[in-house]
Amino acid sequence: MIEVRFHGRGGQGAKIASRVLGQCGFLAGLEAQDFALFGAERRGAPLISFVRLGAEPIEHRGNIERPDLVIVMDHSLLREAAGQVFLGVGALTPVIVNQAAPSPPADLPRCDFHRVDMDDIARQAIGHAYLSAIAGAVAAKSVPAIKPDHLAEAVRAEISEFGASDELIEKNLSAARQAYALAPALDLTRRHPVPPDRTISPQALAQLGSVELPGPTIRHRGSAALRATGNWRIENPVIDLVQCKRCFLCYLYCPEAAMRLDADNFPHVDYDHCKGCMICYRECPTGAISRRSESWRE
Repeated sequence: MIEVRFHGRGGQGAKIASRVLGQCGFLAGLEAQDFALFGAERRGAPLISFVRLGAEPIEHRGNIERPDLVIVMDHSLLREAAGQVFLGVGALTPVIVNQAAPSPPADLPRCDFHRVDMDDIARQAIGHAYLSAIAGAVAAKSVPAIKPDHLAEAVRAEISEFGASDELIEKNLSAARQAYALAPALDLTRRHPVPPDRTISPQALAQLGSVELPGPTIRHRGSAALRATGNWRIENPVIDLVQCKRCFLCYLYCPEAAMRLDADNFPHVDYDHCKGCMICYRECPTGAISRRSESWRE
């Protein structure tokens, strides 16, 4: 049996990526199981999805804690959610990261590190940060039973289920084919012992259901302020203070208390904690708040 774990952010398509891979396995004649782990997280929040593929009926249930392959759809998770990403990862475990950098971080835990610039593929082929078909294709490359025809059929089936236009489906299919061609074909049959001790980032959310990492625990008051959630953001609200009439609606509607008022009662965004929900943008009656892409994503 092959066990694959996807790590992404809400809105990147980690759940759909696992469905694409699971559908690929099913079309290839394998037993397949795929599911995601998330609660009420909003766009940009870290989440995990899982896939099991095998030639025999799959009796295992629950989270994958000893993955044969890890796909990281946002490289910032290597620091923010290191406890999740590297749970059960050993020196021989392949970890494929969405990253264009020439080398892995210096303090990366021991693993079989690989890079695929999924963002660039999405930008060129789709024009948006839709990574689901791309991440699914990257994982499919290392499953010998899955062929390009299986991938194409799976992408069409899964993307169309979400009401995408024929044009967007074809763009996702083109992106998946590019990713499949660029991804390394890895040997996922290598088994290895995993050391029990790992350094867990203070930014990491514990993986629910794990014996080694139990559910989140609040140890003292005010701890939410210590968790920088600004890197969840895909879009930035930007305030033009010349147009601002100081109506306070952005301050009142912000669900994260990420608006601050200065001595003259002008609002300012706390970008360390703003998650980019853009409620302030939608509620501003004067158009003083604009939305800017965090990077190229829109």
